[in-house]
Amino acid sequence: MEAPAQSLIADRYRLERELGRGGMAVVWLARDLQYDRPVAIKILHPELAGAIGVDRFVREVRLAARLQHPNIVPILDSGVLRQPDGTSLPWYAMAYLEGESLRARIAREQQLPVEEALRITAAVADALQAAHRQGIVHRDIKPDNIFLSDGQVYVIDFGIAKALIETGGEHLTSTGLAIGTPAYMSPEQASAGRVDARTDQYSLATVLYEMLAGEPPFSGSTAQAIMARRFAEPARPIRTVRPTVPVPVEGAVLQALERVPADRFPDVTGFVAALRGGRAPGGRGTRQNVRRVLLGMGILAAVVATSIVLAPVRKAKAHEVTPEVKALYDRGKRAYDRRTPGGTVEAIADFESAIARDSGYTLAWAGLVDAYARALERGFVIPGESHDSVLVLAVAAADRMLVSDSMSAAGWTAEAHLVREVDPTDVDPSIRSARRALQIDSSSAEAWHFVALGLAEQGDHEGAMTAWRRAVKVNPRYKQGVAFMSIAHYWHRSYDSAAAWADSALALDANDYMARSVAAYAATERGDTVRSTAEFAAARRLSSEVELSNALAGSAQSEARAGRRTEARATLREADSIGTAYTPVPLHTAVYVAQAYAELGEADKALTWLTRYQPRRDLHFQLHLRCDPPFDLIAGDPRFQALLIVPDPAPRRAC
Repeated sequence: MEAPAQSLIADRYRLERELGRGGMAVVWLARDLQYDRPVAIKILHPELAGAIGVDRFVREVRLAARLQHPNIVPILDSGVLRQPDGTSLPWYAMAYLEGESLRARIAREQQLPVEEALRITAAVADALQAAHRQGIVHRDIKPDNIFLSDGQVYVIDFGIAKALIETGGEHLTSTGLAIGTPAYMSPEQASAGRVDARTDQYSLATVLYEMLAGEPPFSGSTAQAIMARRFAEPARPIRTVRPTVPVPVEGAVLQALERVPADRFPDVTGFVAALRGGRAPGGRGTRQNVRRVLLGMGILAAVVATSIVLAPVRKAKAHEVTPEVKALYDRGKRAYDRRTPGGTVEAIADFESAIARDSGYTLAWAGLVDAYARALERGFVIPGESHDSVLVLAVAAADRMLVSDSMSAAGWTAEAHLVREVDPTDVDPSIRSARRALQIDSSSAEAWHFVALGLAEQGDHEGAMTAWRRAVKVNPRYKQGVAFMSIAHYWHRSYDSAAAWADSALALDANDYMARSVAAYAATERGDTVRSTAEFAAARRLSSEVELSNALAGSAQSEARAGRRTEARATLREADSIGTAYTPVPLHTAVYVAQAYAELGEADKALTWLTRYQPRRDLHFQLHLRCDPPFDLIAGDPRFQALLIVPDPAPRRAC
């Protein structure tokens, strides 16, 4: 394929240079002119484009773009490039990463260290499991589609093979293109049989085999020869060529390579668990030791959870803990309840210390999961950890927690909290986990809160209000529930009720950052800018790091509402400066800074901040866009409406 006739795609992406080409497409480095960032654009070969339904292919790709996971390179955009000769070439844009493919690394090193190969496999498996939960099978897992960048592992081209098959059907045979790569295709895929998630497991096992042995389990001079060997003989044991590979690893790989899908593991999570089989978690006390407990012991829960959900509810067995462990847990809970960056870091340390002394203490595991989830949702920095690594640790901790005690209401509530961060575009799993917790303990205020929040995000505000009322009824001292009663009334434009509930939250804890914030926002909408200025000032004194940016943005909004626009702009510059330092931009920072700009009449800057946040289809982000009163000022702007999943033209209704 020659260079496209035009170098500008969709009036937004300027092609700069070719990065490579494969059987399906040519990959270009391009410049996203809207955000001034590099992106990778794949343009399908003309012969392939001619064999598929182009417009439907683009629709399928857009569906695949909904898939969000830390180990998946997201699809950012897609479309059709119309050539002067009438040819229509589908294209899609992905995030551009510096680094190399796993293929390049294998070509350079031939065999990877065992632990490194297992790390890469576990990361790919996490991405696959997330996709499989949404019914998406990759169908083309191979070293070329696994990318290594700055220590992280990414999978590319999710959903593309499915889009080709469903739009091209039998016409693909005319191009000579097979969906999948022969050396990595499962027997059922090679024989055009039924394909499901176990196909990806087979391909991933093939990749791991190659990382360890230096070559795939089956090779040949032609695609037909490779497929014939796959059906005629079993995979050769890895230890015959590399005796240092642990026996459990070899056994797991060979099981995942079984010709019959039913003889493989139930899912890729089970495969990774078997790879880690027989490994002791190691010592006590440090983050590294807790990491080994998490990753070595905890990854079985996704397999177990399927049967757990269907099991009858029964009482959890009591777990006796020493006074020392209980004191560490209680201290961690108090730190967590402060809802601040520093409190969250302290909570993680205390929960880890409790777990190091008693790894069977489910409440400590639940507290750790909640603390990780809090850090993820608020954009808090955990020293020594990236955003993605915090998510990995959180998921592993949740798995370990539910394996330890599947009948813990606190455990299922923490799972409800965390799963919101795994896929913020779908709150059904969170609501299900919270309802599971309530089956075990109907007096769990935290579980009622996550039911309420999920319902609000789905647009069921009446059901959400009922659930929040239930939360504060079962525990009148549940600070978060009381604060969210204020927020729910704020969204409903019932500002007097919002203020009353905010005062109740302050009565529970006058040093609570969230209570001060909700009191301030309620006061702003009531026109009491003296009160709102004072409350935001208190919130600023209680905050640090990213929450300071949020409090400053609230102060700027209040100052602008009071007519002190010069003061407001100075405050907002400080908030903007702090918030800009965070990558990815935290949801609430994008929302609150945008609201302050909207109050000042600077719609362009407000919308710039909102468009920085991804994924746009995050249901909590959508809830703020749809319901926060400060956005009424820009609700009629077509650019704002374009951000909404469901358009809501001005004048807006109360939520």
